[in-house]
This record gives sequence, C-alpha cells and structure tokens, in this order.
Amino acid sequence: MSDKLEILKMIENGKITVDEGLQMIEALEQTERIEDDVREEIYGKETETVMDIEKEIYGSSNTSPSDLKNFDVSLTTCKLNVERSNVEDVTIELLDDKTREYINKPEWLHMVEDKNTISIKESRVTNLTDIFDFFKSSNLSLNSVFINVKLPLDSVIDKGKFTNVSGSISLIGLKGIDIEARSVSGKIYAGDIKAKIVQLKSTSGSVIADNIKVAKGYLKTTSGKLRVSGEAHQLECKSVSGSVEAQCGQVLTKIIAGTVSGKVTLHLPEPETFNLQLSSISGNIETNGFAVVNKGTSGKRSVNINNRSQTKMINSTTVSGKIIIDKI
Repeated sequence: MSDKLEILKMIENGKITVDEGLQMIEALEQTERIEDDVREEIYGKETETVMDIEKEIYGSSNTSPSDLKNFDVSLTTCKLNVERSNVEDVTIELLDDKTREYINKPEWLHMVEDKNTISIKESRVTNLTDIFDFFKSSNLSLNSVFINVKLPLDSVIDKGKFTNVSGSISLIGLKGIDIEARSVSGKIYAGDIKAKIVQLKSTSGSVIADNIKVAKGYLKTTSGKLRVSGEAHQLECKSVSGSVEAQCGQVLTKIIAGTVSGKVTLHLPEPETFNLQLSSISGNIETNGFAVVNKGTSGKRSVNINNRSQTKMINSTTVSGKIIIDKI
C-alpha cells in the first residue's frame, strides 16, 4: 500500500484533518523525488566506503546479476520475517502467529516465483474502500499468519520491497543492493543488514535498525520510536512526535536527523570533527562541550559551524524537542 493511502487512512480514522493530510501528501511527493535523487547519487558514486560495503555484500563469491533475488511483498495483516539461514534454497514457512504451528496456505495469500523475483501478496483487501472497511471493523483478529522466509547464507537481494499495513516486518542478516520496508502501524526491525540503500518507514509503529552497514540509510516514522546503530556513510532519520536515537561508527560523513516534538540523540565517535547545523525553536540543544550554542531572544537555539571538515556534516532540527550530541 502506498504512503498516500496511509495518509488517507489517517484522515478516515480522524488522526489528522483533511488540510493536514493534503500537506503531508504534498511533502510526500517532494520526499519521493528526493529519494530518487538519493538512489542516483549512491549508485553513481563508487566511493571507498561504498566499495567496502559491496565487498561485504558479495563476499568472495563471483555473484552475477542473474544470481540476485528480487522480493515484492505486499501484506495487510500477516507478520513477516525474512532472514538468512542454513538452507539450500529460498524456503517460505506459514505459521499460526499464536501457536507457531505450521498451517496450509490460505486462499487469499498468493506466492509466486518468476525467474529471480519472489512475490508474496495478501488479497483480503484489494482497494481503498476495502481498506477503510477493514480498519473501521477493527478486524485485527485476522492477523494470525506468520510468514517466515529463509534465504541461503550466500543470498544477495537486488531489490527487496516489503510493505505491510498492520503487521510487523522483521529483516535479519540480509545482504542486498536496495532494501525497503514500509508499514502503517506495524513495527519494522532490521538487524545485521548490509546494503547499498536501506529505507525503513512506519507511520505509527517503531523503526529499529541494529548493527547495520549501509552506504545510505533512510529511516522515518510519524509517531513511533526510531533507533539506529551501526555503520552508515550517509544517514537520514525523521520523526514527527517520536524520538530519534542514532549511534554511528567511523565511516559516517553526513547525518540528517529531525523531529517536530520528539527528542534527537546522536552518539558519534568524534563529533568535534563534524560541521554542525543544529536548530531548535523552543527546545534545548546539548553539545556536551563540542560546540557553543547560540541562544536567541525568542528562545530559539542554534549551532552553525562550517569550518571543521570538507565532507562531514551533522544537520539536526526540531521545533519543541531536544537535540543531544555526545561522544560514544
């Protein structure tokens, strides 16, 4: 389901007004254009960091494009887990979410493998009217299927797109070029991921990325918690009312972190070596001695330092939340 339908659902549920929804759709269209530009930038730049990540993705094997797997997964209520495991071929297990006992494939669940693309679709709701009716009925008891996908240890994903409405998404140990996971109200978890590009988005669920290694990471939530740790060449973390926490390693060159009312906490090995663009309208900024905070008469606080580095930048903004920069 697209982000625009997610916004329509929020309007239908009374979480936002029509005007707010239109503003979000306008912002979304701009964001999607930015994301396309980011993909072109990452694919076009073979920096030393990107090449190192590619080596870890492919390992010592001579992986050709024909060996790469593509995933197109679109779910409504099922819970999804995808992980590398000690199997010879891609294995898909269907389990009862409560008992974890094996079940037969429901008629509304469609699984197709065409060449190198694996498609999993849930068809209990197929259009906007069905979606509205589904959420109005609070039919959460349908969320009873747990889909467990096991990949061989040497698997590499070319393009992996995993979307869900109310079910959670868990991605563990995956290696890939372009990995994207989106959910409306479900939690998104990514652990030990190695990829060129990772995008993780949830409207009201939390977004957690542990021990990732990526060239570009883009994480977003509206009201859920956002937390990321690991190595990222470039990282962008955004939330409206949820908190943002990032702990990054030495390869980081640029991080953008923003909230409206949530707290932003950034832990870095050498924050004193970064240029800083920090701004809070009414919240506080704590730099722990790495920079002087400018305090305006209206209560606005800011930090603007542009002479520390040619390549390294921290950009963080909030309206009423707090920004904390600290050393690991």
